[in-house]
Amino acid sequence: MAAALATLAASAAACGTAEPPSLFASGKVSVGAKNDQPGTGVVHTYKFSGFDITVARQILASVGAEPDFGIVPSEDRSAVLTGKKKDLVVATFSITVDRMKELDFAGPYASTYQGILVRRNDHRIRKPDDLYGKRVCTWPGTTSATTLEGPQYNRIAVYERPDASSCLADLKVKKVADAVSTDQMILYGFTQENPDLRVVPDITYGSANHYGIAMNKGHRKDCLRLRDALREYVGSNTWSHDFSTSLWSIPKADPTWETDYRPREETIDALSCRDRPGA
Repeated sequence: MAAALATLAASAAACGTAEPPSLFASGKVSVGAKNDQPGTGVVHTYKFSGFDITVARQILASVGAEPDFGIVPSEDRSAVLTGKKKDLVVATFSITVDRMKELDFAGPYASTYQGILVRRNDHRIRKPDDLYGKRVCTWPGTTSATTLEGPQYNRIAVYERPDASSCLADLKVKKVADAVSTDQMILYGFTQENPDLRVVPDITYGSANHYGIAMNKGHRKDCLRLRDALREYVGSNTWSHDFSTSLWSIPKADPTWETDYRPREETIDALSCRDRPGA
């Protein structure tokens, strides 16, 4: 009897620590994506396209699954995972120390710094100091919104609008906004559908943002499978082709784009499937 009880207790303990079924078991994975970021994640005629979308399809195909995309705003990316409304989020979602405490990430699949978008014919902003006193639009849930709250940027008139589309609309109206700020990779994507806007090439700030495939904690084996698939993908010519096809404005503007935007293998190892960087 004692031996039987011990066996049952051990079995119960093992069940309590076991991972839930794989996210890929059914072959279909719900993926949160952006719908208002040309080049990275956008919806036209009910179809998702952009580099995020291509990455999700490529990496999930490597683990025998396919994505079922749904729209997720920037400020809801964590909530749709912790609330179990989505299995994954692939939406230019930067891997940060705070987010790693709550979520698991496989990545990065691309890296970029924050930058500035202005009207094409407006040449008042050429260097960081030129932003002093200017109205700069951001939106909630982004690293730019958080970074620009720092004291070193208190001379910039930063304000928030609900989303990227609202900021772009403000920028196109003189005397409303002087610039829009978010990651340069996203800003270059905006220019592909807004030729009246341009990225200021010589202004970057903050630390590098590393985009990852995010999931809820508790699926570490699935995360590791995605990490391994990403490592192979990012090191291949397919990554270069997919990036330059989705974000064709970047190779046109930046001759060293592959070095600037392609993550290194050691960065993928340090940030993937961990509770904190490199641990």
